[in-house]
Amino acid sequence: MPLVLGILLAVTLLLTSLLQMPGGVRRGALRQLQEQQRIYDAESALIANLSGLPADFFERPPWNRAFPKVERGRLGPWAVLSAPMSSANSGSADKRIRVLAGVPCDSACSLLNSYERRREIYEGFRRELIREISMAKPPLALKVKSGNRRFLGRMQPMSLWVQEGDLTLNLDGNTSSGRFRVDGSAEVRGSVNFDTLRVYARGPVTLRGNVRVRWLEAFSEERVEISQGFDFSGVVVARREVLFPNGVRKVRRRYPSFAMSLENAERSEPDSMLIPAFISGQLQPFEWSLK
Repeated sequence: MPLVLGILLAVTLLLTSLLQMPGGVRRGALRQLQEQQRIYDAESALIANLSGLPADFFERPPWNRAFPKVERGRLGPWAVLSAPMSSANSGSADKRIRVLAGVPCDSACSLLNSYERRREIYEGFRRELIREISMAKPPLALKVKSGNRRFLGRMQPMSLWVQEGDLTLNLDGNTSSGRFRVDGSAEVRGSVNFDTLRVYARGPVTLRGNVRVRWLEAFSEERVEISQGFDFSGVVVARREVLFPNGVRKVRRRYPSFAMSLENAERSEPDSMLIPAFISGQLQPFEWSLK
């Protein structure tokens, strides 16, 4: 709430300054201020929502301010909240301030000591990842192939379900998106940069090599192994275990990154983290954007 009140105070001071400007400058500055005000209102609505305040909190005296309605959805494992920059006289009506968020967890992370909590995350992530892979839109419409599949060198964006076989990706260069569902095992290696990589495997998943992934979602019904040199931000979940054979510090994990196994509560990450929003709890944002 103090942050929201600070935003309101800043806008009041700006309005006071406008009254001292010449007419032409004032009109231009007023348009700019109105646009900034819509951004502030959307941000304030999101901050109030993240703080757990009722939707109509600032509509009451003494503030008497009506903020835009906050909508909540999901982007992969994270919660996404958005608020419109509504305006009757501008093109800002379809612009939205968006924030991605997760549930904070300190180094003790007692939330993950509970098998039921871990199962909520495991099942929620499993369902969401299958949906994300299966519902890929053109040009990433899901293709289904049988038998082992191996891709070398450069790869175009792809969405693939490998039935009754294993998948090996030994790639180089840059790839915007890869989505894979595998009935067997999956291995990702080489020297490649992914913007988005989603891997769901019934067998083991191996992630190694000089691979960088801006947005990773990896799931195994057995285990996931992450080796030295792998660089990612995202979520890794396995039924049995998540292994770091060269040591957890040899893998570069950018914030927010999260790794968990259903059957093992032991934590390999000493630092604070964000938990995917499949369990209840107050949300903490990690990315803001205007779209």
